[in-house]
Amino acid sequence: MPRCRIVILLFLPVMATCVLAANEQAPSLCRVGVRWHDGPRGGQLLGEVLRTDIASHLPEWDADYHDYVPGDSALEVLAAVAEPVEIICVLGTWCHDSRREVPRFWKILDEVANPNLELTMFAVGRTSDAAADSIIGALGFDENPRATWTVEYVPTFVFLRDGHELGRIIESPAVSLEEDAADLLSGAPAAPAWQ
Repeated sequence: MPRCRIVILLFLPVMATCVLAANEQAPSLCRVGVRWHDGPRGGQLLGEVLRTDIASHLPEWDADYHDYVPGDSALEVLAAVAEPVEIICVLGTWCHDSRREVPRFWKILDEVANPNLELTMFAVGRTSDAAADSIIGALGFDENPRATWTVEYVPTFVFLRDGHELGRIIESPAVSLEEDAADLLSGAPAAPAWQ
């Protein structure tokens, strides 16, 4: 019986944190769930994903991480960010742009090692994949992260400070991920590369 009490006591602060986060801002960034989906055009992850989820299902994503060399001057700007910035990434594990850009972004965050830059990732299906949307709903999402964050193209990186959007990097950076992110956090958003 004492073990049960300990587990419950350890779990309650985590639950309380999620409840607090859900009440403080919408949408909630508490980890909802993740699932592998074998869609009509191949397998994909869906839901709130961690790097470890992607690494265990898609180890080939590591190649871009290891090969990417970010620019030093932009890294200095990102390392100096003194206020918390939440970065939401809506991605598709089926998408070649996501496969290229997301591991590069991980590398940037690892290089700057700034605890003020916090990344949360949501994997979505193709817009035409109704089964993927259904799975996302079954995972506990009130709506598809595409709708929550008004995302048309993946990956989309949404930069937030105090719940207010600073800007986005959509699909591909205008210059480079680190330079575009540094510009956004300095107040000078770059135009998306696809425009």
